[in-house]
Amino acid sequence: MQNPLAFLCGHRKSGTTLLSNLLDGHPQLAVYPADLALLYAYFPEFIATHSDAQQRRARLERILFTDLRNRLDPSLIDIDALARAFFDGLEDADLGRVETLIARLMRSFRSVVQDEESTTRWSMFKETSIEIYAAEMRTWFPEARFIHLVRDPRDNFAALAAGVESYYSRMGEDHNRTLASLLNRVCTGFRMARINRAEFGEDRYLIVRFEDLATAPEPAMRRVADFLEIDFAPSLLIPTLLGNPTGGNAFDGVAAFEVNPRNVERWRERISPDDAQVIEFHLGEEMWEFGYRPVFSEREQARAAAEFYKWQNYAYFYRDRFAHGLVR
Repeated sequence: MQNPLAFLCGHRKSGTTLLSNLLDGHPQLAVYPADLALLYAYFPEFIATHSDAQQRRARLERILFTDLRNRLDPSLIDIDALARAFFDGLEDADLGRVETLIARLMRSFRSVVQDEESTTRWSMFKETSIEIYAAEMRTWFPEARFIHLVRDPRDNFAALAAGVESYYSRMGEDHNRTLASLLNRVCTGFRMARINRAEFGEDRYLIVRFEDLATAPEPAMRRVADFLEIDFAPSLLIPTLLGNPTGGNAFDGVAAFEVNPRNVERWRERISPDDAQVIEFHLGEEMWEFGYRPVFSEREQARAAAEFYKWQNYAYFYRDRFAHGLVR
């Protein structure tokens, strides 16, 4: 792989897919068409508990290629050829080296799509966990750059809540578990954004607000182009997937074949005041840092947070010593 890697990151439903699709059609970029998935579905927990090479290979096949077959129109890319290129010559010793797998996956993708090496400036992956692992990934790929999407966590939760019944419930999530996940993940992600930018420098770590991208796409994409040192092109304003128009992946059922601000600052219509108050209680300081203003009083936030804690404590932290007859 001759080109350095650039990574798109941010919490789920914060705009990473939109940005990836906007970058997809640029002639100086090779953009992988799906979430990398390795940093949450394979490394480090799966390989820590599965040392058998066949189990690891089966897991890689499932999360990288079976999933891709379920997501993509087969006319867009030959996924079987992609899988063959990835696994051909892959040594057992490399199954635990995630940096080797990342580089290998991009090489395989580039070989299948027959990208012209001479025009490509960056090879790009997106994954929602990357900001958390960014320091480690920087040791693997010293030339890497990172683009981190942040979003008002109230709108972010509204986007997630719209998918609880149709999607997340199939993974064991309900409304409250999705909210608890957001509180933990956004707090971690926002703090990582600040720390990574300070440590790596603004020439290596760019933070982009979803709201800026959605409401004023051209200035936002010119900023991204400058960061990547690529030419600004009209394609940067048109979402595509492997060069084909795409309507995105929103749970509200509205396919948007252009950048659309319809869900910016709509959290008041889409989630309850209680949910918004819980979010402001837990994430208020982080929200201020990125320009998101809490609107409820501290007393309102505290009341809602106390009610949510009653569920959260029982669901995650409480252990019933009475049922086990434990006495201390």
